[in-house]
Amino acid sequence: MSATRSRVLTLAVLVALSACSGSDRAPAADATAAAPAPAAAGGDAPAAEDARTGDPGATGSTPGGGTDGMRDKGGEPVPLVAFDPASVPPAANAPGALPVFSLPRGYAVTEGPQVRTFARFPFRLGNGVHWVEGPSWSSRISVDDDAFPDKDYSSLEVRRNIEAVLQQAGATRVYDGLLQRDIYYGSVEDEIGSGFIDVVNHEVDTPTSVFVIRHGDRTVWIQAVYDTQAAGVVAMESRPFQATSRWSDDFPHLALPAGYERRNTPLQRDFDAFPFWTGTAFEEVEGKAYAVDFAADEDANSMHEVRRNLEAMMEEAGGVLVHAGPVPRDQSDAIPFERKSPYGNAASYNWTEGERSTWRVDLDGGRQVWVHARLDPRSAGWVVLERTGFVQTAALLPADALKNQIEASGRVAIQVNFAVDKAEILPESRPQLEQVVALLKDDRGLRLSVDGHTDASGDAARNRTLSEARARSVVAVLVASGIAADRLQARGHGADKPVADNGSEDGKAKNRRVELVKL
Repeated sequence: MSATRSRVLTLAVLVALSACSGSDRAPAADATAAAPAPAAAGGDAPAAEDARTGDPGATGSTPGGGTDGMRDKGGEPVPLVAFDPASVPPAANAPGALPVFSLPRGYAVTEGPQVRTFARFPFRLGNGVHWVEGPSWSSRISVDDDAFPDKDYSSLEVRRNIEAVLQQAGATRVYDGLLQRDIYYGSVEDEIGSGFIDVVNHEVDTPTSVFVIRHGDRTVWIQAVYDTQAAGVVAMESRPFQATSRWSDDFPHLALPAGYERRNTPLQRDFDAFPFWTGTAFEEVEGKAYAVDFAADEDANSMHEVRRNLEAMMEEAGGVLVHAGPVPRDQSDAIPFERKSPYGNAASYNWTEGERSTWRVDLDGGRQVWVHARLDPRSAGWVVLERTGFVQTAALLPADALKNQIEASGRVAIQVNFAVDKAEILPESRPQLEQVVALLKDDRGLRLSVDGHTDASGDAARNRTLSEARARSVVAVLVASGIAADRLQARGHGADKPVADNGSEDGKAKNRRVELVKL
């Protein structure tokens, strides 16, 4: 028996006194679309293409965008049902804090509760669902075995208690029918997989009721699912979204939503490249790079909250959604693991599943910012690159400086730039290699080992292979410039001989090097 099963939940009393009904929020928006009258039973309300109605917290969008893309487990479309909260008679008293009722005697929360500052959930309505967004509470409810070891679960007892107290609160039943669980195991499973899935993970035809409580500017939705072993309850207060993240003029521009924290040390590079998927091809963007993965507490993380905050920042900055959706597998597989690895925490290593999006922001002065966003049920992350040209920061070591360092310590590190994940030497490294040639021609008795080194990112065996290939490339250039091959050897050490801490980006940069070692 889990520890959570023994926790008896102390919740707010359902019906608050009218003296507690004050609110300083702005009134809800007026209804903008006609809606069916509340259904007392059966679920025969007509479907609608968009659930953006008078409910200020309702949203008709589905993961990946659009209003008509929701599919059930079998791939069949799930109707989105419009609903006007104004059709519900107002309650006499204000409901208390979510979930607005206390549990029946002898029962306890067994999974959760999951309490989110802002989320969305598809409530069963008519022959489909109705999306509602706002603060939420969700959990499975069963017998408190520790306090009542001889008590057996009774679905009827739980249902009668919940319905009685909701009736006293002035709630209106808007759905009474079957769960039709496959609705929740289709296109929205990923989004509700953390927390909400516990309240719909019941038998397919489990009895289900949905209630709405309307009082003043507050609208509370409650869905209760009653199976033979436990009940599943989600309560949500419909509320307009208010962003907690703001776009910044300073790099990396994006801010985490309130209540979210970094899970790992962010990656920060003064210059790097990242492939952003545009829907047809990768856009290779070079420049200043930042990547972070983050989450709220386990029971509070919300994909939808992160999504809405990201969209708000993009709107504020004038960003353009370049692509929404996973990267095709063949395209994703074409990107080497070593390129994905530094950004694995933020972007994940699997680009072919889940909710992914690419954004572009065009700033004044011709500046351009690209964002790759990953939204998953339990965490999120984004990669931010501000496009800039390469600025060389390494200084050329002339032949005499190379000689002095080799005589003093027996080795010297030189700056050689290679193509990403390749042994191809980039043209800007030619002047430095010409100085190495001059050194060897000036001292014909000097023999050198060209040693390649990497940082600790990626596979260790792959790093050793790559570092040796790069060392051989340097030797090949020197031999082609007239240096006898028997004066040179190439060795690859991968990340085996670091000179700095691989836990920082500065340390990694120092570890990525080519050394000339006197033989």
